[in-house]
Amino acid sequence: MNIKRLVKYGYLKTGALLYKSSESRVIYYHDIHDENSFTPMSTPMERFKEHINLIQENGYSIVPEISKKSNEIEITFDDGFRGLFENFDYFIDKKLPVTVFIVTDFIGEKNFLTQNELKDMLSTGLLRIGSHTKTHSDLDKLSKNEIITELKSSKEALEDIFGIKIDSLCYPRGRFTDTVVETAKNIGYKKQYSCLPGGYFEPFEEGLINRSLVQDTTPQEFTLILKGADRIFHKRYLQQHYHKTGEKSN
Repeated sequence: MNIKRLVKYGYLKTGALLYKSSESRVIYYHDIHDENSFTPMSTPMERFKEHINLIQENGYSIVPEISKKSNEIEITFDDGFRGLFENFDYFIDKKLPVTVFIVTDFIGEKNFLTQNELKDMLSTGLLRIGSHTKTHSDLDKLSKNEIITELKSSKEALEDIFGIKIDSLCYPRGRFTDTVVETAKNIGYKKQYSCLPGGYFEPFEEGLINRSLVQDTTPQEFTLILKGADRIFHKRYLQQHYHKTGEKSN
C-alpha cells in the first residue's frame, strides 16, 4: 500500500470511529469492465462484485431509491460509459437496480452508451436515468443563462428520447453554487446529487444528496465507507466543490 493510500486508510479508520452508523447512503462509480475498459475511471467487475457482496453481507439492501433511514444503498454511475451495458447481465441476474447520470451530448459517442443500449437497459425495469448536463461543463464557472441551457436542454432531451420524467441531476465533477442549486430546482430537478460524502438523510442543503465515490476502493476501504467513515472528508470536499454565488471559482 503506497503512502497516500495508507494515509487515506488511516483517516477512514478514524472516520469509522467518529461517524459509525448504518445510515442509508448513495455510492457511485463511473463504469465497470471485464475485458474492455472504456475509461481509466472504470472498476473491474471482480472488484465491483466484491463490493456488492460486502453490501449484502453487512445487512444493506440495494434499492432504486432510498426511502428508509438505515440499511439501504443506492448505486449510481456518472457519464454513461459503455461498460455498464456490456456487463448489465450481472445486474439482471442479481436483480440490482442502478441509476446512470447521462451527459446528453455524449450519447452515442465513442466509449459511451447509445440510445438503443440505454433503452434496452430501461426495458428491464432495473435502470433509472438522471441528467449529468448537456456537455459536462463545470456549472460553477458558467453564467446563469449558460447553466439554464445545460440543465434544461439535457432534461428535455432525455425526456424526449426515452419518454420518461427526468427529475434528478448530478453535478459534473461535483462542482456547484447557490445559483446552480436554485436554477436546477426551478427547472424541475427534485434531487441534486453531489460528491459530498455522508449519509442520505444528512444533506448539506434540502434537495441535495450526498454520495460516496467508491470506484477504486479496496474491500477494507469499502467496508469502512459503508459504515460512514468517509464522512470525515465532508468538510474538505465541500470546500473544494462548492462556493456561494459571487465567490471566485478555482
